[in-house]
Amino acid sequence: MDHGMNEASKWRIDLSRELSVHYASHPEVTMVCLGGSPTKGISDAYSDLDIVVYWNELDEDWIKAEPLQKAMGLERTDLLSMAPGSFIESYHVDGLKIDFGHGTMDGWKQWTSSLLEELDADPGLIGMVGGFLDSIPFYGEALCNEWKNRLRNYPDDLAKEVIKRNIGFYVRGYLVHQCLERGDYLAYQDGMCTMLKRLLSINAALNRRYYSAAEPRWLGYEIDRMAVRPKKLTCENIRWMLDNPGKESEAMLYDLMYDTLTLIQEQFPELEDKIANRRKRMSKLAVKPCENRPAIP
Repeated sequence: MDHGMNEASKWRIDLSRELSVHYASHPEVTMVCLGGSPTKGISDAYSDLDIVVYWNELDEDWIKAEPLQKAMGLERTDLLSMAPGSFIESYHVDGLKIDFGHGTMDGWKQWTSSLLEELDADPGLIGMVGGFLDSIPFYGEALCNEWKNRLRNYPDDLAKEVIKRNIGFYVRGYLVHQCLERGDYLAYQDGMCTMLKRLLSINAALNRRYYSAAEPRWLGYEIDRMAVRPKKLTCENIRWMLDNPGKESEAMLYDLMYDTLTLIQEQFPELEDKIANRRKRMSKLAVKPCENRPAIP
């Protein structure tokens, strides 16, 4: 399904471009890019602006001097240093939150190397690269396109690392018997969400999409772009499982798990033994009541 470009996205892109001019003018800035929902064309009234400024050498004094205050009279509401050599500026204007992230090209190269060469399947790194691939450049377009062409090659070994990281599933019956029937509704929903996010992460990897289910937003947009996935992995079914806790939802969840294991085996036959062990565990182990002390041989 093609979401197109809605009006809420269009004016956010135009505004971001206007604001970015004041950062692109600095001689040490190499790229300025907009990420998030506007670049996907799916913004709504609650969508923020997430703009990233890439520097050769970060000019901390210039950033701390509130560049948009000087240029446009916008009052900054926050300035955070997330890590050495990086900052996030925040502005709030008539309900619109505007964030400018600042980092160096050296840091960017290190992060992408950790993901693509060292195969660090950290969800934050995956989400960062996915956001960059969807981004719209306002400055440094040639460099941005060069990086996008480089990052589009999603390594098979990275997909396998994402799969290994997320393939741990709960024993059948845990959610219903050890959570829901005890009245631990929060534990049930937390467990259901954990399993769904793992399944989404695996299926994104099978489609070579840099999608981080650690922040499971824009789900309809992402699932629409997963050509390889279980038929029952839809937004409608995910919502139904969350709205209808119980045995039927757990059964649907396990169907998704089995179908996902099949898809993994089709793409990566070398993982056959791992998949077989996982299937065996899922079929043999289940939560059962134990009323009396068992006899130990």
